[in-house]
Amino acid sequence: MVTGIRRSLQSAQAIKKNSEVVVDSISAEDIGALPDRSVTEALQRVPGVSISHFSAGVDPDHFSTEGSGVVVRGLTYTRSEINGRDSFSANNGRGLSFADVPSELLGGVDVFKSPSADMIEGGIAGTVNLRTRLPFDSTGLSLGGTLENNYGDFVKKSSPTVSVLASDRWHTGIGQFGLLGSFVRSQVRSRADSVQISNWGERVLTSGGDLLQPLGANNLPNVGTTVYVPRGAAIRSQEFNRTRYGYSAAGQWRSNDDKMTATAQFLRADSREAWTENSIEVATDNVLTAGDSQPFPGTSFAYDDDNAFTSGLITGPNGYRADQGSDMRTPTNGLQSNNIARGNTARYITNDASFNFKWQPTTRLGVTVDYQHVWSKVNVTDLTVWGTTYQNADIRLNGSDPAYVNFIPVTNGANNYQNAAHPSYADPYNSFYRSAMDHIEDSKGNEDAARIDLDYSFPEESWLTSIRAGYRFSDRQNEARSTAYNWGVLSEIWGGGDGSMTAPGSTGGPVWFDRPIDGNPTTRDAGVPGPQQAFTYDNFFRGQANDASNGGRVFYPGSQLQDYGAAVQQISQIAHEWRNFTSTNSGADGWVPLAQRSGVIAGTPFRPGEVNPVSERNNAAYLAVRFGNDLSNGWNLSGNVGVRYTKTRRISSGFFSFPNQSFSCVPPANGTAISRFCALPDATRAAAVAFQNGNLVPNNTKLTYDYFLPSFNVKLAVGGGLQFRAAFNKSVAPPDFGQTRSFYNIGLTTSDQTILFNGGPVAIFDVGNPNLKPVRADNYDLTAEWYFSSVGQLTFSAFAKNLYGVQSVGTQRLSFTNNGSTFDAIVTTPLNSADTGKVRGFEVGYQQTYGFLPSVLGGLGLSANFTYVHSTGVSQQQLDPNDPNVTAGIISSVDTGKLPLQGLSKYQFNIGPFYQRNGLELRAAYNWRSRNLLTIRDVITPFAPVYAESYGQLDASVFYAITPAVRMGFQGVNLTNSVTRTSYVINDDLLTRPRNWFINDRRFTFSIRVAIK
Repeated sequence: MVTGIRRSLQSAQAIKKNSEVVVDSISAEDIGALPDRSVTEALQRVPGVSISHFSAGVDPDHFSTEGSGVVVRGLTYTRSEINGRDSFSANNGRGLSFADVPSELLGGVDVFKSPSADMIEGGIAGTVNLRTRLPFDSTGLSLGGTLENNYGDFVKKSSPTVSVLASDRWHTGIGQFGLLGSFVRSQVRSRADSVQISNWGERVLTSGGDLLQPLGANNLPNVGTTVYVPRGAAIRSQEFNRTRYGYSAAGQWRSNDDKMTATAQFLRADSREAWTENSIEVATDNVLTAGDSQPFPGTSFAYDDDNAFTSGLITGPNGYRADQGSDMRTPTNGLQSNNIARGNTARYITNDASFNFKWQPTTRLGVTVDYQHVWSKVNVTDLTVWGTTYQNADIRLNGSDPAYVNFIPVTNGANNYQNAAHPSYADPYNSFYRSAMDHIEDSKGNEDAARIDLDYSFPEESWLTSIRAGYRFSDRQNEARSTAYNWGVLSEIWGGGDGSMTAPGSTGGPVWFDRPIDGNPTTRDAGVPGPQQAFTYDNFFRGQANDASNGGRVFYPGSQLQDYGAAVQQISQIAHEWRNFTSTNSGADGWVPLAQRSGVIAGTPFRPGEVNPVSERNNAAYLAVRFGNDLSNGWNLSGNVGVRYTKTRRISSGFFSFPNQSFSCVPPANGTAISRFCALPDATRAAAVAFQNGNLVPNNTKLTYDYFLPSFNVKLAVGGGLQFRAAFNKSVAPPDFGQTRSFYNIGLTTSDQTILFNGGPVAIFDVGNPNLKPVRADNYDLTAEWYFSSVGQLTFSAFAKNLYGVQSVGTQRLSFTNNGSTFDAIVTTPLNSADTGKVRGFEVGYQQTYGFLPSVLGGLGLSANFTYVHSTGVSQQQLDPNDPNVTAGIISSVDTGKLPLQGLSKYQFNIGPFYQRNGLELRAAYNWRSRNLLTIRDVITPFAPVYAESYGQLDASVFYAITPAVRMGFQGVNLTNSVTRTSYVINDDLLTRPRNWFINDRRFTFSIRVAIK
């Protein structure tokens, strides 16, 4: 009997060989052979599939120790299914978060790369179908269970996994019945540390050694050598605690004459994650606006052959800060830096209930009726508090190895910061509360779908095998409620501004960590010091990088941030200590919690523009013909040809918001020029006041689109296990719901520069596009496959995709009318590009067991695959080079049109040797992918493109069958202790320089598995 690893590979190979379409599979045994805690991790073993190691592509600061988004053949347009039906997570995306599904629930995973007409549309890259177990999969009683202990050697914590499964089937007078139930609870605790070089910018090095901005007075270029210099650095430590709960149940009935089969299934995936973060980072936005980074006096920077910085002691040249007149605690120079504490809790729930009935009324006619109901919820709470210190940054690059970073106290003599009485950054005296940011998501979605399929089969001697026809209806409601990231000031060096902190004896300025607070800005030293916690970077980066903190820092307590209600009360008290919220404030307002912002929907923390309701109704019908027969020379030709018609109606609900704005024109002081807005005609200024009247106008956009999607798959088997395939299909991938938001926040910008460029006030904002249509693709596949044994194959697959209407970001000038006034708006929005993108590539796969080798060597085997992907002509987001933020160096102006598709690695391979003999199973898997574009635009200054550099990781497992029913094993993840690297793109020649280095746990799992059949 074939068991264990060989059985799983044999099963997956049989699916691939016998399929009418191009598909790769992994079985339940294969998933369990490696310590993959989620479907995402398991999928990276499949040819052409790669995963990210970041929580979100646009946020390369935040690492994901278990992996995230799935990319198939270099594309993110991947459709997710459970048992051939829709599945999704309720957020601004469209598909399922595979990382939320425990791998223990599954019977297998299929990755379809060339669809047939009966498959639901939506997967240009491919369709990932998760198959759960059914009672009729087993011949009778089946019991199974797993008990595991997972240990992360960096976080130094253990966590359990337990799973159970019971299934049985029995005969009765009215047919066969089967029942199955399973449960899994899986917990993983982990840690990730990082070193970061921040915000590379273009500068001009003069012959005299001065470091200047590219543009000087009157926007004229400064003369000198172009160099590239960072503005700071950061270190970060994150700790993760993720628990997955999975539940599945299935019931089946089959009539005694085998003509009718009914199947009811239910699956629930409940993923809960909490993580905390402590980071120290130079506030590079402040550095840029305060004279920019410079060499410490008496030193100079070193540069490489590309004129890029390699080492130096960076400081800030600001010689004055606002609170120095009365409190010399703040230094005159140095880099303002943040001690950031962040806490995040998230819960993702997806429920899937379905019923399927198959009826064979005649020997040739089959009828299938299917119904599904999916409902999903997402809840996220995120809270961050910034403390501030001042320091210089000693940076020395070290090739691909982590950079040496050291934060050094400011040593200028005009301050008593870090003095003899307070010599440590861990002393609360040397830090103040600077800012806070909260974010909440509370989203939900549901879908009802029904389909009917008819299948008529022909006699065996006919070239036509069968004709299939079907119809499917789905109705999906999705409401993503996700706030902005609500950043606001808690205190600053420029003081209270409205009398805050001005009680007798007060020195003004910020709220220092050592100061007692009571939430009253008119009292001094009343109450108790604010919440704080000393944090040391124990074993930072496993000792492979310098601990730049030099003994740690003081932070807001990270554990308290995960209790949002209590933390908000404490943080609000700090904000009230600095600024009097009861008075009229001429300066910037301090931080207020989300629910206390102006304009929120009553009883919620959400403003109308943060709620994105989308209704989508789809009708689809298809006709497919299956054919096949033997040729005169003994070859066999088979395949299918068909067409699918799909029509979708999408309604995006939102508003046009015209927020209240005051446009006061105070007579200027002596010698001060009047603003350009105040110099406009009275009628124009009156129209602006009328335009911004606080009006909220419903904006419900209805879009209908339909497509005919032909498909063709043919397979030629020539004998000896050798076969060839050719496939063509047209496919579509609808946009994510977040891209179709229908909320327009239309507030006029009246700055002098805006009016100079536009002749008057205009609105400038980013918005979704409710009229955005799907990406379309023509897909071509050619394969050559040789199956030389039941666990032996050598395969080659070439593919080509032409993409039309790829979603990119563009700028439009639109007009809006409100309250009798009309003004233009410069709108940045997702658009369907007119360009044609091209993706070309191939996959090579090999698998074999070496039973022909002598003695114990006969247990050896090898599974390996290699993928090459290349893209051209893909439209990307562009920025206006005349944008003042670009010319000032605040925003990167890199020509993104030269960049590849996001997430595409040109090269990727997996190699997995294994051994199975006499109950012993050994398996290793090394997965490697070349560099890929992580994001076109970083989420932080300077918003530059970021690459994830090449990465490889070794995982392994060993199991031994104590009895036929009991196996004991040990598994290891990331045995190579691999470092994940990212880099900035810093100029139009796509020159890259280091951004981040990340290191995380090696994970070890001890496992006992029981299977009784």
